[in-house]
Amino acid sequence: RGAMAAVAGFTVPARAGVTAARQASIARKSTVVVAPPARRGSSVLTNFNPAAGDFSVSLSQGVGAGVAVVVARVVLFSLAKAGIGKNVEKWSAKCAEYGIDCSDLYHTEDQPGDAWYLIGDWKPAKAGEPKHSDTTLVGILTTRAKTHELVMECESKGISTSDVVAATYRTDNFISNEKARFNELTKRLKEAGLR
Repeated sequence: RGAMAAVAGFTVPARAGVTAARQASIARKSTVVVAPPARRGSSVLTNFNPAAGDFSVSLSQGVGAGVAVVVARVVLFSLAKAGIGKNVEKWSAKCAEYGIDCSDLYHTEDQPGDAWYLIGDWKPAKAGEPKHSDTTLVGILTTRAKTHELVMECESKGISTSDVVAATYRTDNFISNEKARFNELTKRLKEAGLR
């Protein structure tokens, strides 16, 4: 049979009529990759290893992985929800401390009853419940409290803020309006060289 040549670290049959020097030159210049055959033991359990070409997963391994993912999501979601709830309380207390009115963020009266097309355990909002999700509520409360802090800082440094506090930058979206106030106050502090 034909001679054997080493290409990219593996021994392969040499082609007829090609000298060993030419084969060495080709091996240096090209990026020939010859993958070794996959090695599997019939009774050996191996970890899922797609890089080695092993895409086999048993049913019990798949179920175990699925359960682990679901449990991790439930735990992380619960922790995140608890953390957001604490932030709502923290920033609500901060706004109350600063005397900021946040009553516009909560329903003042019970909302109309159930709609026939809503599926699940859905209940209409009651008076005193937030109009927004906890995540949005944290953002609004944080922006209001930090804007108040910036107003106090500007006034202590002699920077006028009355036009910013009374300004309406966007009539269609009060959240963007509050962020615009915060950004304007920060810009004024930077322009004065205080930030």
